[in-house]
Amino acid sequence: MIQFEKRGLTLKDSLEVEKGKFPNREIQKAYDYFYGSLRLRKRLDYILEKHLRKYKLIDLPVTIRNILRQGAYGILSSRDPDYAVVNQSVDLAKKYGHKGTASLVNGVLRNLHQVEYPEEPLKYLSIFYSFPEFLVKKIMNAYGEDTERILEASNKVSPTSIRVNRLKTTPAALIELLKEEGIRVTKCKESDYNLLTEGNVLYTKSFREGLFQVQGVTQTINTEILAPEKGEIILDLCSAPGTKSTGIAELMGDDGLILSVDIKDLDKVVSNCRRLGIKSVYPIQADVRGFNVRSSDRILLDVPCSGSGVMAQRGALRWRITLDSLKRLKTLQMELLNASVRNMKSGGILVYATCSILPEENEDQIYRFLKENSDFTIEWALEDKPFFINFPGGWASDGGFGAIIRRR
Repeated sequence: MIQFEKRGLTLKDSLEVEKGKFPNREIQKAYDYFYGSLRLRKRLDYILEKHLRKYKLIDLPVTIRNILRQGAYGILSSRDPDYAVVNQSVDLAKKYGHKGTASLVNGVLRNLHQVEYPEEPLKYLSIFYSFPEFLVKKIMNAYGEDTERILEASNKVSPTSIRVNRLKTTPAALIELLKEEGIRVTKCKESDYNLLTEGNVLYTKSFREGLFQVQGVTQTINTEILAPEKGEIILDLCSAPGTKSTGIAELMGDDGLILSVDIKDLDKVVSNCRRLGIKSVYPIQADVRGFNVRSSDRILLDVPCSGSGVMAQRGALRWRITLDSLKRLKTLQMELLNASVRNMKSGGILVYATCSILPEENEDQIYRFLKENSDFTIEWALEDKPFFINFPGGWASDGGFGAIIRRR
């Protein structure tokens, strides 16, 4: 929490250099406290402010401020005994502060209790569900009475969704293997080749042998509506870390040419292909806006976005998005879309995908593009809907959007 507030680093960033030094159980607990208190930071700050008499939370040293946040999270949201949370927090305050700050932490946490929240809907939703007010307002404007359900789901950590590698196994066979490895598995109703898992699925033999890839259900469905066929030339643009590229290859029976293009480092694309046994994916590090092949059959363009549909999984994201950054993202999305269609042959299709639920990043962008480009049209993504959209709390809690554009 301290490094996130100072430098924007998450616990995952810090643990990358500490792998193997801690028992897995301790790592899981650290993840729960870090990301839980990060998601609920606004609510925790509101509660703590009500308990601080002589100080404002922002005036406390950054270490003590975050010890209080994690202590409050432990008392209000974890299963740990209150006395254990308080004692641990006081010990940390002694280590990183002094006798006075330790006394403050002890007094606040021992007397911690629930408080009343503002009655005004926007302020209540923003504080209680711990989201920036501008983002809550956008969701309210788009979804009205469904807003609270969306925000509530965005604070619940969902099971890990995995995509079965159909080149190596079947859903039924993988279920049995994972159960033998101590992983709880359930089928996903919305996608035959996705399974919902609980447990450290990335540490299993099945993962090492390439029998599955972690992938949200919404991402999988966006890959499926691309409907790639054997022997085709496919572009996966903004592709890192290769989750979608490998999914396309599996759908094609690893028979075709998939150019996996991203401006980011593509090492994970390479490693994922090797683990999954895929040979038809060719990583290319390039800026999509300057990339040009002019002969692709199908394009999957998963643009950078606000991530408003996956904030349950990415606890830090809500505090990184701003009105200015959203404006820049929308400009980039349109630049990427206009550049990508230059690579479509006549009659070819492009799937525009996001992990956002904000209309301004989704359908609004598609309508704007079609208005400015008369030689393209929408193909319905689902039998009864022009677009594919899922909300947090819906299919495995990963929200997102997909639209199909065809060149006439």
